[in-house]
Amino acid sequence: MNRLTAQGDLLTGARQTMLSWVKVIEAFDDLPDDYKATVQDLLADEQKFPYTILAPPINGSRFPLAEKLVFWISETLYILERNGKQIKTVRHPKPLIGYLEMGGILLYSWFTVSGVTTEGGIAASTVVYNTATHRHIQPFINEIRSLPAEDVGAQDAPPEFQYLEPLSYKFFNFACNSLRGDEKIIHSVWQPEISRNIFPVFRRTFKRLIAPAHLAILTDKEIIFIEDDLRSVDTRGKRYGGIWRYICLDSILAVTSIDCSNGDLKLSFHIRPDTTFERILGGAARPQAMKLKSELEVILNEHGV
Repeated sequence: MNRLTAQGDLLTGARQTMLSWVKVIEAFDDLPDDYKATVQDLLADEQKFPYTILAPPINGSRFPLAEKLVFWISETLYILERNGKQIKTVRHPKPLIGYLEMGGILLYSWFTVSGVTTEGGIAASTVVYNTATHRHIQPFINEIRSLPAEDVGAQDAPPEFQYLEPLSYKFFNFACNSLRGDEKIIHSVWQPEISRNIFPVFRRTFKRLIAPAHLAILTDKEIIFIEDDLRSVDTRGKRYGGIWRYICLDSILAVTSIDCSNGDLKLSFHIRPDTTFERILGGAARPQAMKLKSELEVILNEHGV
C-alpha cells in the first residue's frame, strides 16, 4: 500500500469513526438481541453483569471493521464480533496476551490485543473507536496492563525523560503519560525519523523513509514502544498522533541485534507466541540501544528465559 492510499484509507476511516461512539452496556437487557443468547451462555453463573462496551462497525474504509462487544469475565477478555446475525467469539486469557497496541490520530483511535486464545489458537483482535470515547476503553487498558487500582494522580515528569523534552516535546509527553504508576524506568532510547537520499530528479532530491521516529522504554514490568504512525500527514516534519505497544516482560522471549551495512543497528524483540518487533536505530543511538539490549537480557536471564 502506498503512502497516499494509506492516508486516504485513514481519512475515510476517521470520518466513519467520528460517528462511531463507543457505548457502555449497563445491563443484560440493554444488549442488542443478536448477542443475548451468546452472552447468556458465557455469563453462566456470573452474579454480576460485567463492564461491557459496544463499538459500532466502521464501514467506510478500505478495510471495514465489524461491530464489537467487549467485556471481561474471570481474567479473560471476550471480544464478540457481529457479522449480520452471526456472532464470532474470541477469548483472550490475560496471562496469554502477548502485547497490547494502542493508536490514535485525531478522532481515529484503536486498540489491539494479540496472543494465544482459550482454544489454543493465535489471534489479534482490534477495536476501533472515536477518541472522544476513550474513557470507556480505559478500563480494559488498565486491566490488561495491571494498572494500580488507586488513582496515582498527576506526577512530575520522571528525571529519566528530561533529555527528551528539548529533542521532541511530543514524545516527551507520550513517554510521561505511558507509564504505570508503580513501575521503575530502567532505560530508554530515542530515535528521530531516519530517511536516506535516493536519487535527484531535476535538481530535486528524493528521500526514502527508513524508520519513523520512535522511542523504546524499558521498565521493571514491561517494555513500551512508541512511534509515529506513518499514515498520518507529515506537516513540516511533524506528525499527529502515534502508536503505543505495551509488552509485559514475561512475554519477551529474546532480543537480538544485527549491524546493517549502512551503519544502522536493527534490534529485534521476539514476543510470544510468534511476533517480532524490529527497531532501526541510527549510529548515534547505537550505544543507548545496546545498553537497553544488555539491560533487557539481564532481566530475561533472571526470569530464566
